[in-house]
Amino acid sequence: MNKEELIKYISGDLNAEQRIVVETWIRESAENEKEYTDMKKIWEWSGASDQSPEVDVDRAWADFVKLRDEQPTKVLVLTEEKRSRGWRPWMVAAAIVMLLMSSVGVLKWTLSTDLSLDSNDRLQQAGLPDGSTVYLNKKTVLDYKKGWLAKERTVVLSKGEAFFDVKRDTTQPFVIQSGKSTITVLGTSFHVRRADGETEVIVSSGSVRVDHAGNSVRLKPNDRVLIQDTARTKVKVDTVEDQLYKYYIHQQFIFENTPLNRVFEVLGKAFDQKFVVVDDKTKVLRYTASFERQTLNEMLDVVLKTFELKIEKKGNVYYIKG
Repeated sequence: MNKEELIKYISGDLNAEQRIVVETWIRESAENEKEYTDMKKIWEWSGASDQSPEVDVDRAWADFVKLRDEQPTKVLVLTEEKRSRGWRPWMVAAAIVMLLMSSVGVLKWTLSTDLSLDSNDRLQQAGLPDGSTVYLNKKTVLDYKKGWLAKERTVVLSKGEAFFDVKRDTTQPFVIQSGKSTITVLGTSFHVRRADGETEVIVSSGSVRVDHAGNSVRLKPNDRVLIQDTARTKVKVDTVEDQLYKYYIHQQFIFENTPLNRVFEVLGKAFDQKFVVVDDKTKVLRYTASFERQTLNEMLDVVLKTFELKIEKKGNVYYIKG
């Protein structure tokens, strides 16, 4: 049952058939009855019940939000004198807000949402409350918040890397805080990595604005920035050489005429291993192949056999030799 119907029921603005629907809902559970009782108390407290106003709740809500935006630091106090002068629509909305904040049962009507994600040692895909999707690489931690009266959706990326597919919403931009950098989008897809006091952003589709130390830059598809927290100079934009930064989304490795040194760099990052290609001529060999959800050993076996290479482990490092 939405708040508008309850208000109309309390103020006597429903016809007989509509009142039966509300009354049936109230009797369905103790929780429903409590929500109705709390709403009625606020209505009676406000003095509105004596005047039975014709209230457009949607308009009242819009008026209240406008009032909030214009006077964000002021506190609204409803005195007996103000109430005696007449009940205004935005006061109805204010009363509704107070009710929503005072009753846990009614909080489900609000849009406040918080979500914390920690992927630990696994890849993770998660749907965010606003309809966006995020793919987390291993050892990634982020917190999402969308306040019910907030002007934006916010994410704090503490560490790791994530790929965001953001649902477009022009009324609430999607903002990511990564170290000293802020990334703002409306609806797009992009990659963010947070590690060692720096932030990397790569755009897959749409556009992204990155702000850091008073500098702002807009990125388009295939643009990349790498920003140290301590940097104070203008942000430099590069172009990505391939799409391998997305490997963790669907566990796909798509090598297209990729230098062999880059192949082992990506495999090493993905599986937390260290590879060193010893010979300079071997480093620049080009490799084309696709792997999906295969083990590291399976992929290594194919790559090594393709170029007739050998692998030798010393300590925690794997050396690739011709």
